[in-house]
Amino acid sequence: PRLLFALFTTFVVFAASAASPPAVDATALRTALDGVVARAREKGYSGTLLVAQNGKTLYQAFAGKADRERGIDISADTRFGFASTGKLFTTIAVLQLVEAGKLDLDATVGRYLPDWPQREVRDQVTLRHLLTHTSGLGSFFSAPAFRERRTQLVSVADHLSLFDTLAPSFAPGSDFAYSNSGYLLLGRIIEVVSGESYYDYVATHVFAPAGMRDTGYYDRDGKADKVAIGYLAPTGLDTNEGWREWRGGPAGGGYATPADFVRFHAALMSGKLIGAGMRSEWLTPVDVPGEGGRRGSGLGALVKRVGDDVAYGHPGGSPGTTSEFWATRDSGLVVVLMSNVLPAERGAGPPLAMTLAREVFD
Repeated sequence: PRLLFALFTTFVVFAASAASPPAVDATALRTALDGVVARAREKGYSGTLLVAQNGKTLYQAFAGKADRERGIDISADTRFGFASTGKLFTTIAVLQLVEAGKLDLDATVGRYLPDWPQREVRDQVTLRHLLTHTSGLGSFFSAPAFRERRTQLVSVADHLSLFDTLAPSFAPGSDFAYSNSGYLLLGRIIEVVSGESYYDYVATHVFAPAGMRDTGYYDRDGKADKVAIGYLAPTGLDTNEGWREWRGGPAGGGYATPADFVRFHAALMSGKLIGAGMRSEWLTPVDVPGEGGRRGSGLGALVKRVGDDVAYGHPGGSPGTTSEFWATRDSGLVVVLMSNVLPAERGAGPPLAMTLAREVFD
């Protein structure tokens, strides 16, 4: 979390200087960013960088291979794993259902899942706690059964037994702890109140209206077309096949192109996904205890005021995958970095894509 906070702080400084941006010197921008990408490539970066403003691409670069064994280069239509950046889609789905009167952010899990086995979660954890990582729930990825059952976890319901008997690690609302399990729980609640599977709901109500034609989740066999293979080192053929979530879902783990994230931002700002009132609530920073209070937290995103503007976004990372999406509400800036290289065992420093992101924001 401290690394993510440092990254977001840097982004906020960048966004503050760009809240009312002057005319862009395209040549100077390209020269500066070409240098950043070249230095990253020398360190083994593999992925893509896209900078856009008000829907117009200002810069895009590619580095590395989408498939090393077959020699396929990364290109504009390469789809990358987005890891936890996909929590944004779950958040928007929840807010849509709040707008429709089907969900209440301050209702407990038990209102929608009355048979949830763990009493404290059922009676004390609210949807707001789940969105802001203050529920006290942990991460289903750390459950021993996750690796054992990974290829059988093809629906949201399949995941629930990994954590449905676990009590919160602290009193809900009293502290902050990043929680993938909390977002799985939100996904299940979306299914119950909408009558659709999580995958169908998000495809119909988020991706389709936003025009995100290259975004989705892996099929039930764990496969999808044109998705960059995730690698565990800058060179070699060691992939994340034994590590990544088989299908992806409410906590992340699907795939997208950077251009689709630009479309996502445009759809949000134009009211295609949620109304102006809900968008205003969503892009209002919230007070979160503990580490979360130093992150610039919002409802399911990192949110920070920048003068009269607001910056928001969400990072993501898992073995073989790194994703960085950040945007500003009014100045229309969008920065997307996606990479298909990340070691399974993290080092002491930040991932290369995060370092690249900081340079780009500067």
